[in-house]
Amino acid sequence: MIVQTRHNPDRNNNFNLLRILAAAAVLVSHAYPICFGPGTPEPLDHVLGMSLGTLAVLTFFAISGYFIAQSFHNSRGVIDFSIARILRIYPGLLTVLVLTVFCLGPVFTTSDLVTYFSDRQTLLYTPRNLILWPLQYELPGVFNHNVYPAAINGSLWTLIYEVGCYAMVAAVGLLGLTFNRRRFLGFLIAYGVCYIAAIPLLRSSHDHLTILRNAHLLSFPFLIGMTLFHFREQLPPRLTSLIILGSASALAYRSAWYQELFVLAWSYGIFYLGFLSCQPLQVYNRLGDYSYGMYIYAFPIQQIVAALKQCTPFIMIILSLPLTLFFAVLSWHLIEKRALAQKAAVSVWFSSRS
Repeated sequence: MIVQTRHNPDRNNNFNLLRILAAAAVLVSHAYPICFGPGTPEPLDHVLGMSLGTLAVLTFFAISGYFIAQSFHNSRGVIDFSIARILRIYPGLLTVLVLTVFCLGPVFTTSDLVTYFSDRQTLLYTPRNLILWPLQYELPGVFNHNVYPAAINGSLWTLIYEVGCYAMVAAVGLLGLTFNRRRFLGFLIAYGVCYIAAIPLLRSSHDHLTILRNAHLLSFPFLIGMTLFHFREQLPPRLTSLIILGSASALAYRSAWYQELFVLAWSYGIFYLGFLSCQPLQVYNRLGDYSYGMYIYAFPIQQIVAALKQCTPFIMIILSLPLTLFFAVLSWHLIEKRALAQKAAVSVWFSSRS
């Protein structure tokens, strides 16, 4: 039974469930271009002006904004904060990259194994993608004949923007802007000015602005999450506020500011649902946080399915979703959770060497 919405910092909330649903939504959205080729319209494209996958990524960034701001607030300093972020991203990422190079690649490459393992792309795939920019999506001869050719893990592109947002949180914290409401409001105003100033530039079709476009899109929900954390006592999620924001978004449909109002309403709605007190939903928290594993394994597993069987998006989803969830569960329990458990030990080791 739903009782109330609680704006609290503990783990008794619904965000793990929302994250896994968002990760599954990315898989569903990607099924369309993977089955029918690049440029294929994805679900919600024509209705909202953004795909289901984009909506899911915005969900990730909104939730991340809140909890990364909380992580910095609770950390003992920027080094402690950075160690926590590294342990959350890199062990799982390194594992999927190594499995891709040494397990997936040799099975699906059209090259002979000597050529495959001696190729520069194979040697650089893991280190390049650990750096996060620029990403390398291809391995020699792998998935070249798929409908969506060559790209092995098309979901990794968001990680550099996630890390960029982590850096923003650290910078804002180091400057002391989070411990004073007026200073933090000054930061929000400065962000708003930069955000608005960038809009005319981003309306051009130049490819070299892709990085700026992505940062513009993804930093906004992240900032909403940050703001809701820093003003958590003053801005608890309320149904009335959600209805007002949703109505404003609907009234602005197809207008110049529709996207911003929609993202604001959507992000606020995510926090309303996330902090909604509902015991049946919170049962999921006993399982684990499988969303990151789901996110980083989905695309290569879908490409494997596409290489083995020509199918519709529906069949793709039916075949790839349980396989992806299986690897996500293994990733959490064998890699991610164990890495996070080493946070204190790594912090002590690093402090002893400083």
